[in-house]
Amino acid sequence: MTTGNRQIARLLASTILAGASAVLGAPAAAFQAEGESVPDEAGRVLFEADSVYRDEENGPIFAEGDVRAYFGDRYLRADKLIYNPDTDIVIAEGNVSITDANLETAFAGRVELSGDLRDGIAENFSALLEDNARLAADSVIREQGARTRLSRAVYTSCNVCNDEGEGKTPTWRIKSLRVTRDEERKVLRFHHAFLEIKGVPILYAPYLQTPDPSVERQSGFLPPNIGASSRLGFNIELPYYLAISNHQDATFFPKYTAADGVLWQGEWRRRGTQGYHVLSGGVIDSPNEPEPAPQPNTITPESTPGVRWHIFGRGYRDFGVNWRASYDFERVSDKEYLRQYDIERRGDLRQELDRGQTRQLRSNARLEWQRARTRLAIDTYLFQGLRTEQSAAEIAAQGLGRIDDSNTTPYVLPLIDFKHDFRPKFAGGSTSVTANLASLYRVEGIDSQRLTTAVSWNRDAITRSGHRFNVFAELRGDLFAYQDLDLGTETCFDASAPCAVDFAGYSTTDTTDVVARFAPSVGVEWSYPLTRELGGARLFLEPRVQLVASPSSRNSSDIINEDSQSIEFDYAGLFDYNKATGYDAFEDGQRINIGVSASAILPIGVTVEGAVGQQFRAQDTNAFQASSGLGEESSDIVGTLNLRYKNVVGVENRFRIENKSGDIQRAESMAYFRSKRFRANLSYVRLNEENVANNLRRREELTARGTVQVTDHWTVGGAWRLDLESDRTIRQDFTVGYEDECSTFGVTYRRDRTRSANLEPDNAVLLTFTLKSLVD
Repeated sequence: MTTGNRQIARLLASTILAGASAVLGAPAAAFQAEGESVPDEAGRVLFEADSVYRDEENGPIFAEGDVRAYFGDRYLRADKLIYNPDTDIVIAEGNVSITDANLETAFAGRVELSGDLRDGIAENFSALLEDNARLAADSVIREQGARTRLSRAVYTSCNVCNDEGEGKTPTWRIKSLRVTRDEERKVLRFHHAFLEIKGVPILYAPYLQTPDPSVERQSGFLPPNIGASSRLGFNIELPYYLAISNHQDATFFPKYTAADGVLWQGEWRRRGTQGYHVLSGGVIDSPNEPEPAPQPNTITPESTPGVRWHIFGRGYRDFGVNWRASYDFERVSDKEYLRQYDIERRGDLRQELDRGQTRQLRSNARLEWQRARTRLAIDTYLFQGLRTEQSAAEIAAQGLGRIDDSNTTPYVLPLIDFKHDFRPKFAGGSTSVTANLASLYRVEGIDSQRLTTAVSWNRDAITRSGHRFNVFAELRGDLFAYQDLDLGTETCFDASAPCAVDFAGYSTTDTTDVVARFAPSVGVEWSYPLTRELGGARLFLEPRVQLVASPSSRNSSDIINEDSQSIEFDYAGLFDYNKATGYDAFEDGQRINIGVSASAILPIGVTVEGAVGQQFRAQDTNAFQASSGLGEESSDIVGTLNLRYKNVVGVENRFRIENKSGDIQRAESMAYFRSKRFRANLSYVRLNEENVANNLRRREELTARGTVQVTDHWTVGGAWRLDLESDRTIRQDFTVGYEDECSTFGVTYRRDRTRSANLEPDNAVLLTFTLKSLVD
């Protein structure tokens, strides 16, 4: 090839690639004509062909034989390229493929481009777009550098070949008479389109618009949730996503119910460099139903309001480096609203523990300051109880009971927590000072304020032989102030007025009181971890002993226990030197905590782990409820026992055994099995605590879940939750699902056997599906 021909080849390659870029919607690349300055590095072209020639001096230029051209991030291959200077037309023929910077690849049998690089025509066109989306057409016309029109087109995001490379019918595809790909608006428009499932047409639309596969987010409808239940009748939720800007968006998901009309719902999200905010809510004007007749020994059911609503929110805002304001709130119109319409926090609002299932909502606002070793947090809390009924017999068993009442539920305004870690170390250990202030207010009931300050010190030491010691000490003081003591702290079940003052056992008859408490603690903990190899097995053993001394009788009857009413005593908390969950209660007296943990990892893949422990006291304490297993001279025995084989099968157990009778007071067990085709788990819970005042009741439940991979794409599964204490079914779920590379489909049947004053058991069917890149 002559020098002149090489320059012509560069011109030809630049022209073709720029035009090919226009077909895919990328900006048209500039090219250099002969006599102009040499292009810079970004505009250079690498070009290969078996031969480049022209039949006449001023005739068309031909490049033949495995033509390859590279222009920046774009790459073209073809069997033959032709450039005609007279007509200013570029033609690529034979196995044409063009790949752009986004790794989208277009294929065609023949491509013809105009000289202005804006218009072009392709025959037998197909393209592999982002997210495995595929677009094919008999012919394609490129217009004005921004729109591509396709005739007799097919669109899908499913694989069209199997693993052996043989053609197959995709799970879904859209066949359309005309398709327009608009790069400016980032959409695909289908005219006279048929949606096919496994090759069978199921839906016709004269017009259909979807986001372009290259777009991360764009306004449009999302897959609907379709269902039917005995509570709501037929219902359908049709979400619409609204992309407001690069940093904020919203989703509207109205839910139509045959029983109550439309539940209008929406969620707004905003993210920025200094914080994020998420707000969600819903409202429905439901018809009032007649109140059910009250049952004997139960609370009279409340009436259901006509206008019912919910509002959730979460977010934070940073102010400089050290300050942050945050919030997390949830409120509903009535106690049965969430269960009635099956509402839960979703997306960024989702919680690890759905408080709607715990029957209590919590709203919180926080202002936090943090720098190096100092932290200050100011919180406020509002609570909303969702329990609707309580057995009079249960209340009578304890002589008192708690019923959710907004007048007696406290407002925490505020809760201030401060901590500072001192440096350098003092006496070889770390020292910190903490302070906590809590103010509780009630519309009807006792108001209280508490201030707790403490100075703590602890030091760790390890001897050369491996003995580990931890020495700790704490000087703590509490100051309590109470008002309206004559109103009591609870609402009596059958009394219109609050309970009398002797309800809490106060020593004073005044309506106000101030109580101070000095509560120091000192202790030492020893442990000796041992490990060795034996016959290919790895063994571990660690005995552990903790001695703690505090003054006794630190929990006066004049102190109201607001924040430490329940405790889950297990091995994980055995070595907490103060096991109270809050500040109102204090673990006093002299005690010793003893435990041992051990494990063995066998070469065959079996792992055995276990731990057992107990507390012994010099005197009893009234810091804990008797049902907690703590407080007596000998506590209940707590421990764990876990057994597993690789990640295939295993059993995990936590237990608490009564120290005198040997009865199991708490047992939590979970067994699981995992294989390629089958997954299952079985959980058992037994709680013998009876503390109706704190809403702790005897429970014994069994829950089973399992899924079977019937084929590569089809699964069936189910769940069954049983109340063994009352010998009844709580809930059953049965599911059938399908999933492949481009779609999901699921049908769930649910039987909810729980009932309340206003809600009967429910049977429901839910249908969900997604079509990737079309509705997802």
